[in-house]
Amino acid sequence: MLQSIRNLWSGSEPVAFVSAYGLAESVARLKAATRPWSLFRVAEQAAVGRVSETRVSLRRVVPMFGNGFKPVFTGRFSQVNGQLVLTGRFGLSWFVKLFMAYWFGFCALFVLLSLLAAAQKPAAAWMSLAGVGMFALGLGMTRLFAWFSRGDAPWLSQVIRTALHAPLSPEAALALPASPPSDARPRFILIVTGVFCLFGVVSIVSALRGMGAGSIYAGGGLIERYPQAVRVGIVVNGVMLLASAYGIYRRYLFAWWAGFAVLLLGQAYSVVDLFIRGDLSKTPMPAMPFAVASLIVATFWGCWWYAQRVHFRSWKS
Repeated sequence: MLQSIRNLWSGSEPVAFVSAYGLAESVARLKAATRPWSLFRVAEQAAVGRVSETRVSLRRVVPMFGNGFKPVFTGRFSQVNGQLVLTGRFGLSWFVKLFMAYWFGFCALFVLLSLLAAAQKPAAAWMSLAGVGMFALGLGMTRLFAWFSRGDAPWLSQVIRTALHAPLSPEAALALPASPPSDARPRFILIVTGVFCLFGVVSIVSALRGMGAGSIYAGGGLIERYPQAVRVGIVVNGVMLLASAYGIYRRYLFAWWAGFAVLLLGQAYSVVDLFIRGDLSKTPMPAMPFAVASLIVATFWGCWWYAQRVHFRSWKS
């Protein structure tokens, strides 16, 4: 266990990439093959981070897949035997290391205090098992999330080698993940398609059954009923969501525009509902923070959706 924690903290064994170019050209080529960090502009998997003459820090970013425990390559350029070499390690980010240090430190302190309390009250010794369990949970969680991103280090290595024209050893070639077909759909396309299908089916089924979103009243009622006109509108909304899901799956450009329409309509409904619902209509001030927060969330997703346009094509293509 201690060895696992040590490997987790120190990262991988040192890796080196011999560049076929000078320092300035190597930095320029590696910058061209990577992207600076951005909250919205990463529309497909890419090597993202900082590249300079004194420091290189890169990680693999995959849209719709976040993992704070993914490996980060940290290194620098240096001259070795007349050749320019990029040396570094794959390891966790400093923020994750700080968080896990706090986690493990708190668990160790909890176990120590439990054992000290057990000296006066033996029954308290069982409390130390909770600290041991939390310690094991933190270690297992770290190892599991690292396993989810097990292909990131070989993928980043390939990006660096390609940019620097660095030689590839046979052992490293075997570790590289297989390249997906050029026409393969990005993972986020499948996820968004599934979400639109789910909401479309739920809208149609709930409208046909006459059930509303539901509120709990003093009388014990849980389900509101849609008026007939509203029910028809909900069915139309569900059909439009399913049509948009098909367009997103086929990556048609009209579906990209439809995503903005769905986002705006949903946002408008959420804000209006905050001010007309019975428990907030008489005192609208509590609704204001929720409305502002809702607008911020909608703006975030709108910017993200705007960056996905590169994956869509016109109807005729």
